[in-house]
Amino acid sequence: MSGEPRQLTDEANGTADPRPAPESPAAPSTPAAPSTPAAPSTPTSPSSSGANAGANSGAGSSDGDYHVYNNFYGPQYHGRAHFGIATAADRSGRARATGLVEGDEIDALLRSYIRPDCFDDAARELARTGVVVLTGPQGTGKRSGAVALLRETVGPSADYVVLSPDIGLDQLAERTFDAGVGYVVLDRTGTAGGAAGASSDFDWRRVRDQLRRHRAHLVITTVHGVAGRPPEAVRHLPWRPPLLDKVVRARLVQAGTPRETVDRAVVGIPPRCPIAVVADAAQRIAAGADPDQVWKEHSGSAPRAVQEWFGVEEERSLREIAEVTTLAFAPGIGRRAFESVQDLLERLLEPVYFTPETAPASADSAAPDTTGQAATPDGQDPQRRRARPVDRRRSLARNALITTEMQIYGATTREVMVFADAELRRWVLQALWRDHPTEYWDAVRHWLGAVVDADPDPVLQLSIASGLALLGHIAFDEVVQSYLDPWARGESGEIGQTLAVYVLWYMCLEETQAAAALTLARTWAQSTHLTLRHTALFAFSGQLGVTFPTDAVKWIWAVLRSGVLDKREERELGLQAWAQLFLTLVDCQEDAGIVLDALAHRIRKEQRTRSAAYSATGLLVLETTLWVFTATERLSGRPAVARYVADRPKEADVVAELWAAILCYRPLRRNALSALLVTVRGLPAVTSDPTAAAARLGHALAAALPQVEHPLLTSELGRLAASRPARATGPDCVAILLGALNRVKDSHPR
Repeated sequence: MSGEPRQLTDEANGTADPRPAPESPAAPSTPAAPSTPAAPSTPTSPSSSGANAGANSGAGSSDGDYHVYNNFYGPQYHGRAHFGIATAADRSGRARATGLVEGDEIDALLRSYIRPDCFDDAARELARTGVVVLTGPQGTGKRSGAVALLRETVGPSADYVVLSPDIGLDQLAERTFDAGVGYVVLDRTGTAGGAAGASSDFDWRRVRDQLRRHRAHLVITTVHGVAGRPPEAVRHLPWRPPLLDKVVRARLVQAGTPRETVDRAVVGIPPRCPIAVVADAAQRIAAGADPDQVWKEHSGSAPRAVQEWFGVEEERSLREIAEVTTLAFAPGIGRRAFESVQDLLERLLEPVYFTPETAPASADSAAPDTTGQAATPDGQDPQRRRARPVDRRRSLARNALITTEMQIYGATTREVMVFADAELRRWVLQALWRDHPTEYWDAVRHWLGAVVDADPDPVLQLSIASGLALLGHIAFDEVVQSYLDPWARGESGEIGQTLAVYVLWYMCLEETQAAAALTLARTWAQSTHLTLRHTALFAFSGQLGVTFPTDAVKWIWAVLRSGVLDKREERELGLQAWAQLFLTLVDCQEDAGIVLDALAHRIRKEQRTRSAAYSATGLLVLETTLWVFTATERLSGRPAVARYVADRPKEADVVAELWAAILCYRPLRRNALSALLVTVRGLPAVTSDPTAAAARLGHALAAALPQVEHPLLTSELGRLAASRPARATGPDCVAILLGALNRVKDSHPR
């Protein structure tokens, strides 16, 4: 998906009052995330060190500490476990889940589309009222069905825009829709005002009337059925997938697959196979894969192996249960670390599996000593003291679900513990949740809490986070109540906060969980608990912001302007999160203009309404803008805005407008000049044509700055550049920018 049309209304830009309480409990600072497999990025504090702090690995706070924000983008690999829906070569992973849907994505989604029996009924309702809601579980094809319904109703040449799943009915009823555009809300989470019962019929009627008024169409999908009497204004239709054999046959026939292969593929479809899996399998068969082999991978070999392992006549021992539990949450770590965390888990599980029996004291005292050896000072039998330690390695070698894998680290190799099949992990977690009591899961919670308190290394942190994200598919409430909420509140310190955020980021890589992650982060941002708000800022500035950038802009700004972050170091966390979001979007090659447009909208509004000076909100916007412009890549130290200007030439006007605003505000002018100097000097490192980029920015600055500011900028930036000489690595972009500025000045005499 590419960028959606940017909404510049107050609601879209997050000025809604988050309703904080007057007082909030004290909380630790934003967590310092550990290094992750992907290249992290870090915004730098402009107030503490100006633009020269670009090489630092953190944002300077007033107490001198540095908090490092690290992100992972795209799928992560731990041993053989693969998380995310992108291929290994796709660096950016799952792209944003909202915005304008590209034509090639629509074509790929609807290629060989087979309409289910319920399609015509939904199409008639959409054409009649302008809005319809599709309900049903995941994997029934609601997403492709929604796009197909819009194409049937508004035509193939219309634009299709995906809205946030966290949007409320009030927001839909007050939104300005574009005529002739088809809108989609995927996996709507049902926020306030969104219940489907009779009490919300008035709200649904408002949404329907708004769409009719603007001659637009909207399809909403949700996994939640209608509670109570369904609303009369908007139909909620149960969605059923098309017949699987028709889907496979249509795709293979269109691809020119031989008839014999088509017949084998149709016959081999596993029962109860999700429509998305069937479509993917058909694509692989059409590309030349053998149908039997493809269906074998989807026919339940992993669940069958798990069922056989757990279904033996004799119950599995405590040690065996501890082995698979440990591996479910800690794949990809070495033997020594694995055995250490397994030993801790076994000790916590012992009360669940064993009831110790106390032997009569008289029997012990009457038993003669037949060993002929004296008792040791501690009272233990010497033969027992010479017993072999627990041999966990032999036990692991006998476990059919577990194996080892050699990973290459430079010139060395490292042996790590993994499942014999990557798919086993999900099914083991499902079997453990289904068959083990609350006491077992209480022990697991205490175990993971102890592991987190011991400050695990980054690999183990990511393993735990990905395991909890997988468990969230099966027991979401358990994950939220036992782990995410307590950790996000700071009950396990900064490492716990970091892990809570990592779990949300992993959820964003799964299409079926992204909406739930957004809703959870939004509730943290709205909370009166200060630490929860800090964690929400951290979450929205990373992968969650990549998936839902408009929501991230909205909620980071809501937290920042709420006044809850009253201390300077707390306020800097909000500024840092805004800058980090911009940096993350630039690094992922997503539309970082959403961040800049939101700032520009607020500055324009301030300039239209202020009388003599900026308001407190206006000053906050200017300070936020400076933080964004001083955000630097952690490894290279280059300003993110330099890469943005180079990659998106058409956005130079917005960048110049923002720079003009902070240059004209004298308390920030010095830092703004420093940031501008660093940005212009950084252009040769990010583009093959730095001369054009510098000239483009110079022309845009000349247009955005008042005429009286032109000579001031020329003289001050020139003196600053002379006082900070830099090694020549390309054209003098500062001179080129000033030359463009002077040419515009000379062509428009006063």
